[in-house]
Amino acid sequence: MFSLSPASFALLSLASTLGLSIPFAQAVGCGKSPPITPGDFKNFTTSEGREYRVWLPANYDSSKATPLILSYHGANRDISNQVDLDQLTHPRFNKDHIVVYLQGLASDGSTHTKWEGAPDCNSNDIKFTSDVLDAVTGNLCVDEKRIYATGKSQGGGFVGRLACDSGLSSRIAAFAPVSGAYYIKEINKESDCHPETVKVPCSASRTNIPVMAFHGGADHTIEYHGAFRSNACLPDVSSWARQWAVRDGLNETPANSTIPKSDNGVVMSYGDGLVTLVYDGDNIGHDWPSTTKNEDNDGKRLAAFNASARIMDFFRDHRLA
Repeated sequence: MFSLSPASFALLSLASTLGLSIPFAQAVGCGKSPPITPGDFKNFTTSEGREYRVWLPANYDSSKATPLILSYHGANRDISNQVDLDQLTHPRFNKDHIVVYLQGLASDGSTHTKWEGAPDCNSNDIKFTSDVLDAVTGNLCVDEKRIYATGKSQGGGFVGRLACDSGLSSRIAAFAPVSGAYYIKEINKESDCHPETVKVPCSASRTNIPVMAFHGGADHTIEYHGAFRSNACLPDVSSWARQWAVRDGLNETPANSTIPKSDNGVVMSYGDGLVTLVYDGDNIGHDWPSTTKNEDNDGKRLAAFNASARIMDFFRDHRLA
């Protein structure tokens, strides 16, 4: 397990509670010998027994601040599934960012893992994320202005929740949910669920939050146009993105560009891409878009692009002020 000195832990915890970025000239973990072999993975647990896995790039240097990505698996999945799916530890997509994979809980004792915000989920994954960031930044040389979050399905929905959290929205620089399940479980009657107009609850602490979301037109698990599902309301994804544009003070009308060789795929860009919705195409289902076979597409619904490449480019363009 990563450990912090009492003084470091107190400072990190106070900053997280207040929703503040920590103004270190150098991160707390810089200069320390890493507990992970560069180029390898290592599993850790928090003091509350929550599991996460850290991957260190092969070129990691403890004297240089390194950007970090948080990655969240989908419901009923685990860390290993997400490692295989997002490919963010593959040199094709990433050679210079630490990647931290977090494990969701199965609260009913089964293998049905879930994330905070989803129906019938009572875990405190906001605290879990904060605890993991405290531990990792305390022991590795992390660039705290370049911490990012991505995830698939329910994990993507939780990434949206992170972006709306008053504390973590000021600690994480940019967000990239894929096929996100943006449940609004406060609306638990189908008659009250209006996907095109439902307001997404949000308490973000800043108004310049970069968000890039992906969703396919053939997603029949989390419908692009929203639905009432599992006794909760799912917003229309285009409305969800437009609400982010409004929060960020951007024009509500996006600039659209087609995705070459896709089945009517479109990139909808607000504010020169500060908020971006990628409509993967009419043929893409509840997938992590990829030009090669993965667990989602089974080699049958190949996308015209790799979401992982677009996510990495998006993350590299953004950092906290």
